[in-house]
Amino acid sequence: MNQISRNQIKVSIIIAPDVEPWVAVGIHDAFWAVGTLWNRVMGETEAPRFCPEIVAATRDPIMTGTGVRIEPHRTFSEATHPDIVFVPSLLISNGAQFGRENPELIDWVRRAHAAGAHVVSACSGAYLLAEAGLLDNKDATTHWAFAAAMKTEYPNVRWQTDRILVSAAEDNRIVTAGGATSWMDLVLYLVGAFAGPEEARRLAKMSLFDWHHDGQNPYTRLTTKMQGKDKLIQECQTWLAENYAAGDPVASMIRVCGLSRRTFNRRFKNATGLTPLDYVQRMRIEEAKQMLETTDEPVETVACEVGYGDTVSFRRLFKRLVADTPAVYRRRKRLPDAVREMGVLV
Repeated sequence: MNQISRNQIKVSIIIAPDVEPWVAVGIHDAFWAVGTLWNRVMGETEAPRFCPEIVAATRDPIMTGTGVRIEPHRTFSEATHPDIVFVPSLLISNGAQFGRENPELIDWVRRAHAAGAHVVSACSGAYLLAEAGLLDNKDATTHWAFAAAMKTEYPNVRWQTDRILVSAAEDNRIVTAGGATSWMDLVLYLVGAFAGPEEARRLAKMSLFDWHHDGQNPYTRLTTKMQGKDKLIQECQTWLAENYAAGDPVASMIRVCGLSRRTFNRRFKNATGLTPLDYVQRMRIEEAKQMLETTDEPVETVACEVGYGDTVSFRRLFKRLVADTPAVYRRRKRLPDAVREMGVLV
């Protein structure tokens, strides 16, 4: 590995067996490209602005959960005085267990932050920051799919899971990013903050990075998983999955289960975390998203198919829950024609 020069910003990218390797390597190469790739293509003198390094508890190659082997550049004890500590997404579902399995990593992140490093995370990497105590009573975000679990495990964190980038405090020394490719937004932010907006623009142009301006809502699956703690409400959920477009499905579920409206509303909210009406609306809009992605049906037809005869109300609800209009969502998420013609749905 090249030695860091005085004017380079040192970025330590943490890995463990649970890391998503494509994210870790993507972060490394994005920082490597700043001052290098654009300059090389344009015939300018190369002037690398960052020195990215992969750090871990050992220099031995680490086999990740996806089967990709990564060889660290340095151990935690060797990686001294980083400017930025970057935690990629982790394939885990419990921060406390990860902390018990990786105590050296957790301790090193705490010490790096105390020594002045900026500490950032992408996606489920927020588990690590929360377990290290760096997010206590602070704002943070994570992938929408992990939001409920993280809110339960770390109730002292102010989770803002509709947002892509969240700074924990005014000094911007702790920043979390939302799901999947939002690590690119975080890299662009850091490049702009440390190397200037022009370098961020060059990186975005060369790598075709784009900001997720509308947050995570357009990517969120709106319905919750089928719950199992209340069998009667589960039966209602099953019924609704086939009858969500029916007129007044809440009244129909009440008839199906035989409960009073007040008792039904209470038990439904306790079981699912949503009121019956909210649950119906989210299920309908989720079905509408699938239709917009995979068919050519007009918006008016989609609205009717999922249970809304009033297209204006449908558009208003869709915009509120998804943060895009149906037409904009279709343009963003529509399958390429060649894929749809093959009959492949994703």
